Amino acid sequence: MSKHLRHMAGMSLGTLFSRVTGFVKWAFMGAVLGFTPIADAYNLAHILPTMIYELILGGILSAVFIPVVVEQLSSQDKEQAWRNISQIFNAALIALGVTTLICWIGSPLLVYLQTLKAGPEIRQQVLFFFIFFVPQIFLYGLSALAGGILNARDRFMVVAFAPVVNNIIAIATLAAYRWVPGFGVVGLALGTTMGVLAQALVQYPSLKKAGWQYHFSINFKHPAVIKIVKLSLPVLAYVILNQINLTVQNNLAINFQGGVSALQYAFAFYVLPHGLFAVSIGTVLLPGLSELAVKKDWPRFAGIVEKGIIWSAIVIIPALVIYLTLSLPIVQVLMQRGRFTLQDTKLMATVLSCYSLGLFSFTIYLFLNRVFYSLQDTITPLALNFIGNASNTIINFALIGLLGIPGLALGHASAYTIIAVISLWLIKKRLPDIRLGHVSRSLIKITAASLLTGAAAFFMNNLWLQQMGPLGLWPKAGILTGFLSFLILLYLAVAKLFGLAEMNEIVLMIKRKITPGNR
Repeated sequence: MSKHLRHMAGMSLGTLFSRVTGFVKWAFMGAVLGFTPIADAYNLAHILPTMIYELILGGILSAVFIPVVVEQLSSQDKEQAWRNISQIFNAALIALGVTTLICWIGSPLLVYLQTLKAGPEIRQQVLFFFIFFVPQIFLYGLSALAGGILNARDRFMVVAFAPVVNNIIAIATLAAYRWVPGFGVVGLALGTTMGVLAQALVQYPSLKKAGWQYHFSINFKHPAVIKIVKLSLPVLAYVILNQINLTVQNNLAINFQGGVSALQYAFAFYVLPHGLFAVSIGTVLLPGLSELAVKKDWPRFAGIVEKGIIWSAIVIIPALVIYLTLSLPIVQVLMQRGRFTLQDTKLMATVLSCYSLGLFSFTIYLFLNRVFYSLQDTITPLALNFIGNASNTIINFALIGLLGIPGLALGHASAYTIIAVISLWLIKKRLPDIRLGHVSRSLIKITAASLLTGAAAFFMNNLWLQQMGPLGLWPKAGILTGFLSFLILLYLAVAKLFGLAEMNEIVLMIKRKITPGNR
């Protein structure tokens, strides 16, 4: 388990840099674009390549590629294994290239489907940006292929740090758009795509060190390719359901000025704790889970699943409570400047609070999804996703008229809560060795420590609303940093007082990582 902790710490560090630079990017975007129509057009156009990539190949690569790579490298001689992996790699590149070309040709139709209720002006703005963003479909795939191989070979750091390069280029692009005369929307669009290109290319030098042996050969009937395709069919249906739900959300949000941007910005904040820690857990544990599944070592497999749930909860539950109580100060300090107004801050803070209600459910559901995929079970995630998306769509239509944009975030939280509960029930049936009683006792301790921390955060939020209005940005930033530091220390102290064993394990690991001579 110490190996998993070391990998998780290293990946979390890379993810931390990625998220910090990501926050700077979002802050620049808010200041430069605000919640204006051009911001909505840019953000919606930026969503589309990700949607299409996920629809065609993204979910397949993340769900199926790593387990198959691990299986290949575990069960055959390395030379033949790399030949088989190259077949999958080359087939994926062809699929990505064809998809990118088709989307470029069909870009007006694709944009129209996302803007059914929008006016012609914003539709034209979305189309303008999307034409420049279409190559990102291929580039995301290029990045995911490299990342999948590196993760399967336990090379997590490069994959975690790659988005930092993208964020830095995006920040420079936004700064140039704001301050360089003549840079304009063409420069903004090109710079955004250049960032995705850099994120992909920066990973490839590390593949050689990971033992990658590339072979230029293409055979769509190769057994490794056929296996990926068979495993991928349910994943493809899974992703289609996601994209239908997202299309509905985009069309509902586009009716509200700033709606698309509010959801995008708030979601970036919402997934920070998940991306910083929980994704690291899933990525680090997945190759190990796949290997244990091949060996049918179910007791150890179940033990790792238990750890994954508890470690995720240690970070996610207190983060949920802090978002609920301090969303307004957080958004105000990080976003409110330039074209981002107080009204924008209030909307985004409300959306963030609604999203955060489902943060733990979101994290647990996605982690357990990866557990099912490590078992090469793609049917269960598909069924769960159908339930989740159907619930989300129904709730969205019910709440959009009552609550506006925050209703869409609340629909997201409600749907993930439903399918997280079902996922836990199913995984227990699949793996009887999982000790849900042990997990529940740890979750109770984490929740109690988080609620005590939340009480202090609630008091701090009231103090902020009453006293901090006249202060400038930097004093507010300093006070908020002090607030958050105190809350983290309080949470750690209470968790230690409650005797949370997993917390002690993580703290000891961190001490070993930062103490000279113990690395």
